[in-house]
Amino acid sequence: MTLPVFTSLRGYQRVSLRADLTAGLLIVAIAIPLSMGMAEVAGMPPVAGLYACVLPMVAYAALGSSRQLVIALDASTAMIVAVTVAPLASGDPARYAALVAALTIVVGIILLAAGAVRMGVIADFLSEPVLLGYQAGLALVVIASQLPRMLGITVDASTTLGRYRDSLLALDQVDAWSLAIAVGAFTTVLVLRRWKRVPGALIAIGGATVVVAALGLAADGVAVLGPLPSGVPPLGVPDIGLGDLRDLLPGAAAIALVAAADTLVSSRAFAARNGYEVDANRDLIGLGAANASAGLSGGITVSASAARTAVAESVGSRTQLAGLTAAATMILVLVFATGFLHDVPVPALAAVVTAAVLRLFEPAAMRTLWRVRRTEFAIAIAAMAGVALIGVLEGVLIAMALSLFDFLRRASHPHDAVLGVVKGRAGFHDMGRVPATEPIEGVLLFRFDAPLFYANAQRFRTRIRSLTRRRDLRLVVLDASTVPDIDVTAARMLGELRQELGARGMRFVIADAVGGVVDLLTGDELRPRFDRNDLFDTIDEALRAGPVHRADPGGRGEQHEPGNSDLCRGATMSSHTMIGNVSANAQQEGREFLPPR
Repeated sequence: MTLPVFTSLRGYQRVSLRADLTAGLLIVAIAIPLSMGMAEVAGMPPVAGLYACVLPMVAYAALGSSRQLVIALDASTAMIVAVTVAPLASGDPARYAALVAALTIVVGIILLAAGAVRMGVIADFLSEPVLLGYQAGLALVVIASQLPRMLGITVDASTTLGRYRDSLLALDQVDAWSLAIAVGAFTTVLVLRRWKRVPGALIAIGGATVVVAALGLAADGVAVLGPLPSGVPPLGVPDIGLGDLRDLLPGAAAIALVAAADTLVSSRAFAARNGYEVDANRDLIGLGAANASAGLSGGITVSASAARTAVAESVGSRTQLAGLTAAATMILVLVFATGFLHDVPVPALAAVVTAAVLRLFEPAAMRTLWRVRRTEFAIAIAAMAGVALIGVLEGVLIAMALSLFDFLRRASHPHDAVLGVVKGRAGFHDMGRVPATEPIEGVLLFRFDAPLFYANAQRFRTRIRSLTRRRDLRLVVLDASTVPDIDVTAARMLGELRQELGARGMRFVIADAVGGVVDLLTGDELRPRFDRNDLFDTIDEALRAGPVHRADPGGRGEQHEPGNSDLCRGATMSSHTMIGNVSANAQQEGREFLPPR
């Protein structure tokens, strides 16, 4: 089997080498400050963030399907790591690191298994409102955790609201130099953000480090990183028990779901922009391998980084050689340059992280939800509030439950329409939406715009009963072209409704049903069931057939024979009139028209 990285490099041109090497260096320039900051969000030493930029990049480049996607630490998964591990570590740094490594490996195993059994589609079940609200809530959580670092204060609160409250109450204790450094770094990142090729985060961190070292501000109370271990990432399996794995599993599943959704969406977006195909299941395998290798090398969970991928794309990179270059460059940094990171000020790192997570707020998308569908806007707000006030995992689960409830609510109360004809226009039209639409004499033509299943079967029955109170009706036609599926509960309901209408002198038929619906309605196992004479390929055929009189051996009640009802003739005449109108329109346009037989 050929690895995807070799497929993407097939036909590689030397002219592309400069762009890929430049992109790799830019990725590292961005990754150094952001990865250290995200490591602190996860509760890990900053160097663990750098470890996560080596083997995971190589693993995804080798096994993932995207030619461009950059794998990196992410604020969302980093926060879930902290929420999952902190209660289990009991304040022991060594145990904390072991649990994080184990969690990251479990995430990798889940993603590898998901890719192996071809579950790439599962990430599509995270709706846009859930993701928007989750990201906004997560930004609030991350900012609350970084605010004390930027102000140079200490807070004891462990909740998001508590951290904001304690930070406000401690404003009189703010360290002036820490605040100045944080504001300077934050402003630098925001100002330079408009130029994608300029590593604003690295410039902000570098400038702040020079100021701290030159003025000796570490001695005046400004927190710095201090000594970092040098050398390649250590390899090893974390020493934890089976009970710990059981406790880590829910958090690992949540991280896997979020990371998969983020990665698959980003992978598809960049592939579409650059004209190549990606494989969702192969991306899951690549992401799983990246996380497993991160856990084995002292790193933290990783997922796609759309921002870093966009930076690489902006300088012309189109292959995973950029990611491999970044991994090699990061090894050089870890071996030879960790000493230069000693005086990196913590307030500047916190400011860089804060500036990064501001991107998680998408006010334009939220405004669109407010204008287009208020219920989905409410779901997004619920997700944001749940994540910020209750917890990251709990907030996501609450929002997903609300999203599912909203789907069921809409599916159980779908739009329906009574159809009629418009003089001079072809087809059948919604009488509630198209002016001048007239009903077909003696006929109820009804369309149901959703799958028919247990949650809306009773609503369907009630609507038909309400619409058939007129005594002049002899034919009820269900336009099933908008019913893509049907379950057994709804199928039995339709059979019972057919009997009920038949007893009242009305024939109930179905037109334009898909194959699966036809098979279920006419199957021998279903009682009561339809026969082929009650199912038509088109509405026109159903109208021409009209009511039918015949003895019903199934006990469904007396049926009407063709031609025995004036209302049947009226309905057929209406249909023929409509067909004549279509024919006239077609002739005017110079096309041959043949009425259906």
